[in-house]
Amino acid sequence: MAKTFSWLFPALLSLVLFNLRVVSANDFAGANSYFIYALAQSDRLAILDAMKDAQMKLLRIFITKVTAGTKGSSSVAVNDLETVAVGYYDDTILKMIDQLAVEAHARDIKLVVAMHDRYSLGCWGTDAYVAKYKLPTTNCQNGVPDSSIFYTNSNAIADFDNRLRHILNFQSPNYGIPWHQLSDAIFAFEIQNEGMGHMSQVAPNWWCNRANTIRSVLGSTGIQISTGGGTDLPTSLQSQFFSCANLQIIALHDYNIDPSYVASHIDAAKPSAMSNGKRLLYEEFGATGGNKQGQIKAVTDTLIATGVPWMYWEIAKPGMGSSDYEVWTDEPTWSTLKSQSQTSRSKGGQFGWPEIDNGA
Repeated sequence: MAKTFSWLFPALLSLVLFNLRVVSANDFAGANSYFIYALAQSDRLAILDAMKDAQMKLLRIFITKVTAGTKGSSSVAVNDLETVAVGYYDDTILKMIDQLAVEAHARDIKLVVAMHDRYSLGCWGTDAYVAKYKLPTTNCQNGVPDSSIFYTNSNAIADFDNRLRHILNFQSPNYGIPWHQLSDAIFAFEIQNEGMGHMSQVAPNWWCNRANTIRSVLGSTGIQISTGGGTDLPTSLQSQFFSCANLQIIALHDYNIDPSYVASHIDAAKPSAMSNGKRLLYEEFGATGGNKQGQIKAVTDTLIATGVPWMYWEIAKPGMGSSDYEVWTDEPTWSTLKSQSQTSRSKGGQFGWPEIDNGA
């Protein structure tokens, strides 16, 4: 029987990819709140309830060290997965994220999990990879360090692949299954937040090779693999992303939110995405200053018009008003984010999102 019907599988795969490209589905919005799992439960639930009220569908977080009181919040200190040394795993952070997954799922919100943060490599943070591989550090005060060794050294790559496998194989205390099977609560795993950000692209195939590692564990469980974004639209839209079979989501980041700039890059990228069976997700942008609310309204109007879903950076309690990107419900900007998210949910999008439309 397998031989008789084996010819069907390529045809079925092509049909699935075709549907993802052309079937109109409702658009949606989401938000970043990268350390929400470290907050007091009351604050965590308040953020999730606000997102649900706004009909937001995705929540993006990082697996990274969190300090107590980050950004004036109720966060407790949390170690990275590999704080002591590379390959020595402290699953405390994964257990906290697992609890968040339960709370988010109850509100029809799925997680986007960035499995590492590029800026932990001697920039905003200094993790175990910096010590083991003697990576340069800047503390982000004098630019971003050149972390080429992390991306090109075969031992560092093997260590990082082991980290990815450990995360994927983590046994959920709440669901009783490994995370790589948890498609009800996790929308996507991201290789790294802004890999090779603010440095030369020294290993163009690094993302695809890591995606292959992730896929070898995920199998066909329905969880997506995302690039994790670049530092701007050009680095988010590198050509090799579109030809990598195991990358499904091309994540877009840029804090230049001029509507014409955003629209031109998205419109140029959509044909490549559609022809290669990829989906675009504008997952990081933000605004500050006295016209924060107006800027967000203008760029989200543009994003809604393009049919590409979007995620604001970031929702936090407390918000920061005009002084920074963080937004909370007690500032005028929240009403704009909420209404624009609700509008997005009512509009037809460019891509099909069965993982969203079928419920979290």
